[in-house]
Amino acid sequence: MNQRGILLYSGGLDSLLAGKVLLEQGVELVGYHFILPFVAPDADPESFIPSKLAKQINLPLKHIRLGRDYMAMVQNPPHGHGKQMNPCIDCKIFFLRYAAQSLEAEKASFVATGEVIGQRPMSQMRHMMRHIEKESGLEGKLLRPLCAKKLPATEAEKTGIVDRERLFDISGRGRTRQMELARQFGITEYQSPAGGCLFTDVKISARVRDILNFHSGFSMTDVYLLTVGRHFRPGKNVKFIIARNEKENEELLKYKHEADFFFEPQFKGPCAFVRGILDEETMNMVLAAIVRYGKPDDNHRFIEQSKPGKAIIPIPDDHISDEHFRKIMI
Repeated sequence: MNQRGILLYSGGLDSLLAGKVLLEQGVELVGYHFILPFVAPDADPESFIPSKLAKQINLPLKHIRLGRDYMAMVQNPPHGHGKQMNPCIDCKIFFLRYAAQSLEAEKASFVATGEVIGQRPMSQMRHMMRHIEKESGLEGKLLRPLCAKKLPATEAEKTGIVDRERLFDISGRGRTRQMELARQFGITEYQSPAGGCLFTDVKISARVRDILNFHSGFSMTDVYLLTVGRHFRPGKNVKFIIARNEKENEELLKYKHEADFFFEPQFKGPCAFVRGILDEETMNMVLAAIVRYGKPDDNHRFIEQSKPGKAIIPIPDDHISDEHFRKIMI
């Protein structure tokens, strides 16, 4: 059996510890770091905090960007959503299946995680951990070093690749034992326990539902832009994004080539990124939003359309109430 494993690595304390426990035993590991679609497409994974933290334990990483197949799972997770659009159980199964399908290519014999029994209410209850193991196709090959002694021995333990006696029996939501282990291993930097991924955020979840319901041809840039600006849907065939600050203006400008329509004010104010079909009414609504959130003056009263064609458009005279904008805001 290959003495090499794949570690699902988030950069959190538990995954760092799980990696360190196995590396201390001389096991060869590769960390799989999954990047959610809310991360900018041009971001360099090596600059991320998890990449820097992995260097503490000399863990090599492979970064896996999640795409449309992941979003298809988010839309219809077999085990359902949490309170928002979070598909916690199916998300874990998705990651594990990916790792399971990579075992042969990696010349690895098992997959490890930093999971602890009872730490999270949905995916880390004992019965659900067993179910997830079966669903992912990793029966006997899924090792959880931090709570292994509370679970049946895996093939890696039975064959001596991993010494079960040097694994742990941690359970519950407390972090005292993990922090003590971190001190013992010299792990001085780690991220605080996360309060939940963006799929648990009320506003982001509403935008995820919107894009899945109304824009079947979305790109992964569209998914990233769910985190940028104010989003408005005036009709089923059109949505527009209004930047909230200069940084968001820069982000929208960076990806304007993917917009169906793009508008830039010739005064201090926000850009508008439009997806869909604009008629005269919705065009005026987009322009009015730029004016509403911008600062036109007597000398600067034009907006430039740079996609799909170039045009200089005077700002509309029509006033659209804040109440109307609130009604169409996602």
